Amino acid sequence: GEAQTVADLGEDFGAGLSAREVRWLMRHEFARTAEDVVWRRSKLGIRLTEDQITKLDEWMRSRSVESARAAK
Repeated sequence: GEAQTVADLGEDFGAGLSAREVRWLMRHEFARTAEDVVWRRSKLGIRLTEDQITKLDEWMRSRSVESARAAK
């Protein structure tokens, strides 16, 4: 894509999972929760801590709210 550096991928949630990748999963694979990402679309749940998964879930929820507001 347009990323030139690792920093361009946004926040790193652990195990190399970036915000850019999560946004792609949300848009194209309809991932809605951290559970969707770390267990259903990958097996990163094996490598991430509970705190990292919780942080990812909160980040995803905040993006879902923002998307819903933008759609109105």
